[in-house]
Amino acid sequence: MKIFILAAIILLVIACGQQAGNNPKNDSNAGTNTSSVNLNRDNPKPEATQQYEQKVKDDLNNWFFRVKLYETEKRFTYRISLQYEEVSGEDEITFPNLGTDPKPLIKKGAGDYECIIGFMDKEDNFREYKKVHVLDGNLKITTLKSYATTVK
Repeated sequence: MKIFILAAIILLVIACGQQAGNNPKNDSNAGTNTSSVNLNRDNPKPEATQQYEQKVKDDLNNWFFRVKLYETEKRFTYRISLQYEEVSGEDEITFPNLGTDPKPLIKKGAGDYECIIGFMDKEDNFREYKKVHVLDGNLKITTLKSYATTVK
């Protein structure tokens, strides 16, 4: 019985070790972190670094769908300011460390009151990350893809 338990433990350790080495990524071409970047930002800009704005179709009110990104003291973390009509909120987004300053970007989404928050990778390809949209009158943030970096 002791041999069986010992064999099971050894197989479990071997299987976990192999699984950790073969961990699939959602997008392996996002980049590899090969250089050291200061993780802190001394002077975050007070104005939005990126923003998307669309007027809400309403004859009585001057409402907007707005998404703005603001730098924080953490270099790869940005504050998201959200607004739809009179509903507003905030969230945070952390971009992967590609070895350089992050290049966040907001693009128009496929539907009404929808935008895609992403970033430019080292080859200047836009990488979708999160979708901000309105669903049944509510603001929603949906993660589209996950990214990871490795250190060589």
